[in-house]
Amino acid sequence: MPVKRWSVAGLGLCAALHLGSSLAATSIWPARASAQSAMIADYRSLACSKAPPPPYTGNLQLQSKYDQSDASKSTLRRDPDAGTEKVGKQVKAFISGLIYANKRFLRAKTPQEANMALACQDQWLEHWAQADALLNPDASSTGMAARKWAVAAMASNLLLTQAASNGQVQLTPTQKAWFEHLGELIIREYQPRQTPGFTWFNNHDYWAAWAVAATGMLVQRDDFIQWADGNLRRGLQQAVRGSDGSYAYLPLEVARSKLAATYSQYALVPLVLLAESARANHLPWSSEDQHTLELLANFAARSILDPDNLPELKGQSQTDVAPYKLAWLIPFLQRAPDNRLARQLYDSEDGDVDNYSQLGGPLKPFYPKLP
Repeated sequence: MPVKRWSVAGLGLCAALHLGSSLAATSIWPARASAQSAMIADYRSLACSKAPPPPYTGNLQLQSKYDQSDASKSTLRRDPDAGTEKVGKQVKAFISGLIYANKRFLRAKTPQEANMALACQDQWLEHWAQADALLNPDASSTGMAARKWAVAAMASNLLLTQAASNGQVQLTPTQKAWFEHLGELIIREYQPRQTPGFTWFNNHDYWAAWAVAATGMLVQRDDFIQWADGNLRRGLQQAVRGSDGSYAYLPLEVARSKLAATYSQYALVPLVLLAESARANHLPWSSEDQHTLELLANFAARSILDPDNLPELKGQSQTDVAPYKLAWLIPFLQRAPDNRLARQLYDSEDGDVDNYSQLGGPLKPFYPKLP
């Protein structure tokens, strides 16, 4: 079990956040009745047939997969760090198991299938929660990133399962405490990046915000959601309008050279979900905020559909973007179905833009009005 070395300042910050909590945090994915939710019984009485991978409790002194001598951070290291890859595989195996359980529940045809899927998800979570997995504070910047990506996936996964179960799936006290500690740790790690003089506020901060917001929805901490909303606001403020006013881009993502298109999509995923969080939790969301988000979507779409006519890309050939990284299109198009470029991008992939593991499972079942 990792030793928790919380700083006095960090404890003060989280205490202040917790005391400031007053509203009931609302998930962006409402509970809904389904054939599977009607099958749910006492799933915790079942024993999952597959054991989870060992909980990872070691340090997170991980190394980036990118060559740090490349200013654009767009070149992969020639010799990946073996220790980093080993940790990554262990954490990914755990998350993959949770996602598989979610999909198995969504596809269940019998009560046995539905309840076994929930039993496995619950028992795997309980096993890692009891061990305080991923809570070791000894972490490099890449390790902090890996932690928040894992939490984003896990918290999203549970929110999706809760929605599909019509609210019948709930965390155990051990699981709830674990997620709260993870959310508090991410806030402590990323809070220093919120200072006005910090110049590298980027997709890492958007994803940290989504990890914290999703956790807040899961454990009913609206203070988490409010903290995350601050990162959304700063992200929107970073948007730079194109010369003709028809799009906006995020300079630090565009600075990734051949990965500019990839990182423009990658940054939009949490920003779009955080915008949904603002609406669901009655935080300010103006028509100007929505317009800025749509301008960012226009650039992201054009960076794939018509990159040669975006001067910000400077003629740099773009690496192909994996379709699942376009998952932002699913909630975005349900909210803004008339956005021409987003629709064109969606259609260019025949709508196959789902199943992003960092979002914990398929999103489309929760957006039935997606045209």
